[in-house]
Amino acid sequence: MRSRATCLLLCTLLLAGCQAAPSALPAKTAQELLAEQPIDDTHDAFLVDTGGQLGTLLVTPELGTEREGREVSMRLSVWNPADMSQPIQTQDWTTVSFGVHEIVDVNFDGYSDFTYLYTQGVQVGVYHCMVWDEEQGLFTEVPAYFQIPSPHLDAETETISGWSRSSGAGDGWTPIYRWIGGELVCVRQIETFLKERSDPNTPFVLTVEDRVDGQLTEVYRAEFPTGSSAYLTEQLKWEDLDYHGAPTEHETRKEKSP
Repeated sequence: MRSRATCLLLCTLLLAGCQAAPSALPAKTAQELLAEQPIDDTHDAFLVDTGGQLGTLLVTPELGTEREGREVSMRLSVWNPADMSQPIQTQDWTTVSFGVHEIVDVNFDGYSDFTYLYTQGVQVGVYHCMVWDEEQGLFTEVPAYFQIPSPHLDAETETISGWSRSSGAGDGWTPIYRWIGGELVCVRQIETFLKERSDPNTPFVLTVEDRVDGQLTEVYRAEFPTGSSAYLTEQLKWEDLDYHGAPTEHETRKEKSP
């Protein structure tokens, strides 16, 4: 009897071993998950290859229902494709223009960040910004980026400059930002404007403010005669942060002296 029971047990074990175990479904790729996301007037989705340990992440912005003037609430969710049970983080914003993003290295650290359009006017675009923090494994918002009109990133100089035009004459406002101690700060502001804004026949004024002891301080002011476009040339010079104005006559003589 014992022999028969042992035989039955062995047969059962052999039969179980011969049956193929059900195979687990392969995990979906980030690209496959992206293809499943709705993209319409109230939903958006895109991938960010952070370049870090978590690799490529899925970002899904969605418009809310709260409105104030032209602004509409929105919630942005960040997902790790390896675990889609819940987002690794969310971010609440408002927006006027929905559905436009850029993948850029905003803080020039080698990791990919992203910006999301808040509004786009005829001349100026304003963006929300999130930079990747590899240590935390999360994106961090950069409120200062929101203050930069139509931001332009220069990886060579590691600066972010903006441009807000006042008129077709090329006058306007140019802020230049740099990362200092992990914080995005304005290090120079250049502004060109009519001396009498209501009178187009008055001279143009060019002012420059540099960051001195943590505060923007005016370091240059000049007027340019009506009809002259020299202010455009001078403005271009000051857009180079290494430029600090033409040397005075005294400074020139000092440089030439043996």
